Amino acid sequence: MTMLATTILRPLSPEALATISSVAGVCAVLRGWGRPDLADRIAYFASDADLDDGDVPVTLESALGFLALFGAVDSDGHLELACFPEGWISAEWYFDDVRIATITLLSRSRVMFAARRSDGRFTDFGMHGEYGDRKAVTENMVAAGILKWHKVNQITANYQIATA
Repeated sequence: MTMLATTILRPLSPEALATISSVAGVCAVLRGWGRPDLADRIAYFASDADLDDGDVPVTLESALGFLALFGAVDSDGHLELACFPEGWISAEWYFDDVRIATITLLSRSRVMFAARRSDGRFTDFGMHGEYGDRKAVTENMVAAGILKWHKVNQITANYQIATA
């Protein structure tokens, strides 16, 4: 492990995101952003601690997709993470007014999504399906008031990354 002191931008630029080559690197950024809870959950998904036969640990592409998504948005909802047997991270926001939003990161840019409005109806954001581009789905969830854009800020933090 190497200790780094650096300034971590939130959200990360596409160039900065492209330099992350491991799930441990994704976790280091989340810790640097002050979210060790999310980092610990993703590190757990990356381990083989609780895999059933045929399951795979979280994929780097899904972890990078989550990092790009989480870095870009904020929410008043309670965020929970889950992991599909295919290694995809699912981010689920629960709101007091019964709204729910779920974005499952199939890759860095491709997502599966669902959102339930406060009237209990599901919406497809005019995309006519449950799959889409991460950026377009995020923009639609922001426009619908489910998520909000994170204001760009710099967080200076000490964090550890694994070195090969």
